[in-house]
Amino acid sequence: MTDIALSVARSGAIQATVLTLLMVALIARITVQLTARPARPQALRILDMVAAPLLVAFVVIVVQRFAQLT
Repeated sequence: MTDIALSVARSGAIQATVLTLLMVALIARITVQLTARPARPQALRILDMVAAPLLVAFVVIVVQRFAQLT
């Protein structure tokens, strides 16, 4: 199972998609936090739940890239 996940993480299109979605989720969270008066905790929680798996996938991609360098 881990080999499948790592082989998918090596794809350039997947890496770009994960990075783009992560950036969109984090920018949306900051925008909601700054514009909503008071900040909507439910919207922030949803954006956190969206960003968390993307962050984990991004870390896997970065670790995989460093492993390829050695």
